[in-house]
Amino acid sequence: MDTSAGMKVYTRSGNDKVEKPFEKPVILPQESDEDPAKHAWADARFATDIMAEHGLFFALLMPPEAAPEERSQALRFSESFASLYQRIDSAGPPERTDLKGFTREVIEAMKPFIEWKATQGDAQRSGNLRSLVWPLFFEHTRHEAERHSRRLEQLGTGETAFEKKEVMLFWNNIMEEHARFVAHLLDPDEFELIDEATRASNAFRNLGEGGVGGAVSALVAEPGTVVKALTEFPETSAVLSAAELILDFKTKAARDIEAARIKSIIDPRLADHVRREALKFVDELKRAV
Repeated sequence: MDTSAGMKVYTRSGNDKVEKPFEKPVILPQESDEDPAKHAWADARFATDIMAEHGLFFALLMPPEAAPEERSQALRFSESFASLYQRIDSAGPPERTDLKGFTREVIEAMKPFIEWKATQGDAQRSGNLRSLVWPLFFEHTRHEAERHSRRLEQLGTGETAFEKKEVMLFWNNIMEEHARFVAHLLDPDEFELIDEATRASNAFRNLGEGGVGGAVSALVAEPGTVVKALTEFPETSAVLSAAELILDFKTKAARDIEAARIKSIIDPRLADHVRREALKFVDELKRAV
């Protein structure tokens, strides 16, 4: 059964070739498709895969000698969401009559993970947990899970529309934090890339809430090479330009990390993870009203 029939499959190269072993394609409804069942399936598929990876990344940053129980918990979450993802991926979009139950199952699965992320973030911040996970990473991933839950709650009612200000506010913040994460995960000798990542963070921070009320400073980049500041664009154009350019940057970075052209402690799976989130940002912004 081709569960992606009638959907758009996004890959790094723009064709049907997936760059193994680390790339995962993103499957989303066609831009003109407002079928809530297809949107719910695509968003649930995307979210559960992201949650499974969150659990894995936490485990990689929790040495057994320092946080054995927390590491085991993270792996259990990863395995649980991976199983849910596989079930969703193989089943295809739900029937319209099953829409609310379908979205509710994923939302309920996220609730304990959201709570766990909050608890572990507090523990890391206070020193009760001594893992290698930044408190900000716990907070960042919790915000993502909460936002996925809100989106699925909306889709459960049959409503598919994205609200432009909400999309910009949420994803600008996520992209800004991604840039800071990259800056702190690069090899300290990567002076130019660290500077690029820091300047990208500043650019997204300057976008704020999307520049409501006027033009904003937008990000102009040559992927993986130069981040510089910028010409003024109308509000949405500025954010879309920044989103598309950060997607290009992350795509090149993922390839360079996989090929060891970038020196870092960034797992190639994490590089593709943040690339897919940038792609989702671009897609949502193009659909938003």
